[in-house]
Formats: sequence, C-alpha cells, structure tokens
Amino acid sequence: MACQHAANLQTCRCRPGMAGVLCPCGGKPLRLRIRPAQRRLGGNTKVIYDMRRNIRLLLVLLFSTACQAAAIPACPNGPLKIGYYKIGAAYRDGKGYDVDMVRELARRLGCPIANETELPRLRALKMLETGQIDVSASTLATPDRLQYAWIYQYNHAKNMVLLNPAIQARTLATLLEDPALRWGAIRGYHHGPSQDKLLEELNARHKVVIANDEDDLYKMLGNGVVTAVFAQPFSYGRWLRELPNPNQIVVLDLYPETDMVASGLALSKARFSREAAEKWHQELLKMYQDGSLYDIMRRYLNESAARQMMQKPIE
Repeated sequence: MACQHAANLQTCRCRPGMAGVLCPCGGKPLRLRIRPAQRRLGGNTKVIYDMRRNIRLLLVLLFSTACQAAAIPACPNGPLKIGYYKIGAAYRDGKGYDVDMVRELARRLGCPIANETELPRLRALKMLETGQIDVSASTLATPDRLQYAWIYQYNHAKNMVLLNPAIQARTLATLLEDPALRWGAIRGYHHGPSQDKLLEELNARHKVVIANDEDDLYKMLGNGVVTAVFAQPFSYGRWLRELPNPNQIVVLDLYPETDMVASGLALSKARFSREAAEKWHQELLKMYQDGSLYDIMRRYLNESAARQMMQKPIE
C-alpha cells in the first residue's frame, strides 16, 4: 500500500505533503486518515495525539521511500514530456512514424507518457536543452546539440534540391550564378555540413529567405517567393502529390557524393543520465534488428522509401 494509483506504482516518485502522499505520476493523493481520540483516557488525550502524529509521519516516509525505489531506470524523472515538430511523414497533426516509434520505445521500457506537444523546431530544441521536454525526434546530431542531448540515429535520408520552374539551371555551379536564385530554409534546421555551408554563403549574399515550417517553405516555393530549397523525400513527397502539376517542380541530387543524413532520437541530458539514455539506445537497436522500426516506417511510407531510409545500419 505505497500508492493509491496502483497502476503507476512502479513509475511514481511520491513525496510527503501536508495532506498525505502526493503522487505526481497522475494518481490521487493518498490521504492518511488519522482520527482524533474519541474519548479521554485518564487525561492522556495529548499523548494519543502525539503518538498518532508520529505514526503518520513514519508511514509517509516509508511510502515515499517505497515509491522512490520503484522509479523506472529508463525514465528516472517520471512520466515523459514529448516534443515533436512538423516534418513530412515523421510528424503531422499528432501522427507519424516519430510518434509511433517513441510510443513503442516508451511501452517497451515501461515509461508512461505525460503529454505530447507540437512545437516550432527552435522551441523544441530549447526546451530539450532546459529539460522542459524529455524527448524529441528527427534530430540531426550537431556539436552544439550534443552538448545538451543524447542523440541516437534511427534512419537516413538524402537532401535533394527542389527548384521552381523559374530556374533553368541543372548543376550546382550554374544554379549559384542564376540571378533568379532565392533559397528557402526553415528556421532552426540543419541539413549537413556541405549544405549548411552553402546556405551560409548564400545568406551572406542576401539570397536566403527563412520559412517558419515546411508548409511555409513549400508554399513559398510553389508561389515563386523562393526558387530553391533543400528537402528530403519523406517530407516533400506529400506536398508534390497534392500539386495540380507536380512535374513543374524539378527535383535534383546536386550532392551525389554526400552521404545520407542521419535523423536521431534526442533525449535531454537535463532529464536522462548516460545510463538511462543508453537503455533507450539499446532498445532502439533492438527495434531496428527485429524489424519493428521498418514496420513503423511502412505505415507512413511506401516500400521503396522505407527501405531507402533503413538500408544503412544504425549505430
């Protein structure tokens, strides 16, 4: 009888409170009902009150210790706060392979989920850094992000270049000399060393236009506000299919020598120790090896796209 919310007994981390034991895992407070003595026993009523008060405090401490000991190693800080951002088949309107993957990992590791929130990309990263969210996904590992998050890769994708019909160039060299070039980029995104370097150079030439999210980016590309963007197939596929004339957008691989970019599961270092994060890493590897990660991808991607994203082994 350590916690009234028995379903979450193994995950709660109770603490003593004025009204009893407060259970932040979602259960109702366990109130320890100590009734005052109903009759006087030779003037010893105060002694009875003191004894019962001491028993109550002892029980509270025992219950608190039991709940602390029951914390789950993979989520030592209790139920998880998950932050997603809009990106193609990975996440949109509460659904996507990122959502299914994180939920399956949490289920396997016995970690309850407190809430799942859609956030702008930069805000999700900042909240991950400060520990306001525990987990995010579709995160490229960069030196600055690795300072505040454990990042474990789970798929690979290629950055393609999408061109508006106003652009006639078909090579990177001629594209960069085209006076109609205006490159669109989403705030807070990284694309890989070569692509990020190009965007820095274009930004210095005032050739970069910033979009809030992928919907904004593709809208600007379709309207000609920007004439080129970096995008990955799992992201732009849906948008192209919805265009009246998808052939008007040219898709090129202008970095054939560049490896595919790895997307990763990100765990806040403010919320997970190395040991706790490694449990997620090992479970993620198991999902790759037993095929369940591929099965999740197939719910949202065609077979060719799913195989391409999973063909490179994860580490």
